[in-house]
Amino acid sequence: MASWKATAVQFNEQKTWQIPNRMDALARTAKEVFAWMGSLPLASRAKYSTGLAIEEMVTNIIKYSYDDDAEHQIRIHVTVNRDDVQLVFEDDGHPFDPTTRPAPDIEALVASQKAGGLGIELIRRMCDQMLYERDGSLNRLTLHIRRLQPDDTQF
Repeated sequence: MASWKATAVQFNEQKTWQIPNRMDALARTAKEVFAWMGSLPLASRAKYSTGLAIEEMVTNIIKYSYDDDAEHQIRIHVTVNRDDVQLVFEDDGHPFDPTTRPAPDIEALVASQKAGGLGIELIRRMCDQMLYERDGSLNRLTLHIRRLQPDDTQF
């Protein structure tokens, strides 16, 4: 009699981008990320959340992390595991821990008609986990986004 052994399917795709702190570099990189992720078995929601997280976090780094006009490098590392997408952002800007940022007063933001102020909160709500560490002169932010939600129907 033949015996069957169940084995866990391992899945691990990863890619790293290193870009200068310029919006045009972010735009090109975002297109590359979406193209790369298009070939991976991810739910549409995971792809969208990953792309949005990259655009939002790198935009914040470019806008707020530096006091000079010098070129700085921002590193984006994406790993697609069996259960989640892990994003790691590294920059040498001012220390900034988005995990300690208080939730915004959404009603006040809407009433003020001021643009912005919701990005970090939106990313926080999309992620299963958001971790920050300062390593020497580097900010390192790690996000975990679930590959598949119970109600996902599109891949």
